[in-house]
Amino acid sequence: MRWRKFGQNKSQSSGVKHTFCFSCIISPFDGLVAQSVEQRIENPCVGGSIPPQATILLFQHASKHPKTQKYQYLRRQSSPRTSHCASLYPAFVCTPVCTPQWFREKQPLGVQVLGLLSETQIKAAKPGQKEYLLNDGDNLYLRVRTTGKAWIYRYMKDSKPIKLGMGPYPEVSLAQARAKAYEANSQRANGLDPKEVREHQEELARIARLHTFELLARAWHTSAKKDREWSEDYAQKVIRHLEIHIFPWVGHKPIEVILPTEIVRCLHRPKDRGNLETAQRVREAVQHVYQYAVDVGALEPSKNFVNKNTGGLPPPRSRHFAAITEPAQLGQLLRDIRSYHGHFITRCALRLAPMMFQRPGQIRLADWEDINFEVELWRCPPEKMKMREWQKRDSRTPAHIVPLPRQALEVLRELYPLTGPTGPVFRSMSRRSEKSRYISDNTINAALRTMGYDTKEEITGHGFRATARTMIREHLGWEPDVIERHLAHTSDEELGSSYDRAAFIAQRKTMVQQWADFLDELEVGQMPMPEDNILQFIRHRPRPALRVGT
Repeated sequence: MRWRKFGQNKSQSSGVKHTFCFSCIISPFDGLVAQSVEQRIENPCVGGSIPPQATILLFQHASKHPKTQKYQYLRRQSSPRTSHCASLYPAFVCTPVCTPQWFREKQPLGVQVLGLLSETQIKAAKPGQKEYLLNDGDNLYLRVRTTGKAWIYRYMKDSKPIKLGMGPYPEVSLAQARAKAYEANSQRANGLDPKEVREHQEELARIARLHTFELLARAWHTSAKKDREWSEDYAQKVIRHLEIHIFPWVGHKPIEVILPTEIVRCLHRPKDRGNLETAQRVREAVQHVYQYAVDVGALEPSKNFVNKNTGGLPPPRSRHFAAITEPAQLGQLLRDIRSYHGHFITRCALRLAPMMFQRPGQIRLADWEDINFEVELWRCPPEKMKMREWQKRDSRTPAHIVPLPRQALEVLRELYPLTGPTGPVFRSMSRRSEKSRYISDNTINAALRTMGYDTKEEITGHGFRATARTMIREHLGWEPDVIERHLAHTSDEELGSSYDRAAFIAQRKTMVQQWADFLDELEVGQMPMPEDNILQFIRHRPRPALRVGT
């Protein structure tokens, strides 16, 4: 505790020597007392601290006032006025035994004392089974835990206790902690909440750090990836669009000084190269970045000029994946696949793609653990399907079941000795890392280009789905509901996916076997002869399914 002996009075009745604090000496002079309660008075006897302001000058000025002559005041007092000090100015108090130990033991209600702790006491404090607090006064406490010591500032607001961290000890010294507590007390005296002031300062500091377009864009990307649960591939695609088309020109500039013409020029560059869809995706990302800047307070709403019409880009022109829908052309493609001289694993993937007509990502990420030769089914887990990230992680999302025709099982059994019995079915032979142990997502398209097919105009790996959807409906006459379920498409009807959960396993098993037989006929050059929209062709004699190891 920090106090100065201004005078001592010996009581005639008890002979007890009393020490009076600074507040009592000048208490009649209210205007100066209000300042004095925030001062710390040096007491060399107890290893005192330097007062933050000129306390001695303040006392000298107060002592000249006729009502605050200290000797006149002391003569009028025969005993310490503890109740007077504690009730008016609780920062100081007079007691016959005015020691720090007395305050730690008694802790009188409403009484706050400055400087109860010393460096020696702080260093000697040892953690116990439970955390405890050491009071330094001025609402400042040292919290002692098994994990370390830290300063906290405690106060009441709306009858609720508030704790405000002041930093760990010894990183924040005793003098620094007291300075922070003094500042917090000053804020409260001015009607401010120290916690709200700190949060406001942190918000301003965060906004100041996001002062350029690139920093704001990356902050938005991180937030959107988490909130919207983007997949890793999609998140990488979004940030790459900005890194290529926006950051080199305006990424280093503060967002509030970027001109609309600069954003328009950035959007026109990919558009002029013929990449209209890329320009539209870049504009969408920039629009989100500007809205994010408004939301975090880095940009005024009136300066947000980016909208869906920025850049004057024409409406999107949607083009479907290239696909073959003529039986003769499909037959020629199947013969070219049979004679493909590339890697054996790639040829097996090419043979299965039109036969099972699943998404290329599902095919290349297939594992042997998901294929059941006994029941002739392939189980596609949700995490390998095309759906929202939260759906992939939802335990109630069912796996997609794909019935396997006889011809597909034969291809898989040929591949089994090379890549089985566990792990990827279509293993990458050039890269061995865990992340790239599957074949590339461009492997099938690259093989089609090697065979002389234009993957933009003729056929793509994804186009086999459109080929099967068209020909099964047109030549085999299956109902769309069965075909769509095999394609893993959601229902277009309102609440269709919520109530219609039919899997059509038995029907689809028959359908895929007819489709595989149909592909065999096309490969050998036998074209379909439609009659009442139902295919008429000579079927091969059914062969028994092979088993692993046979």
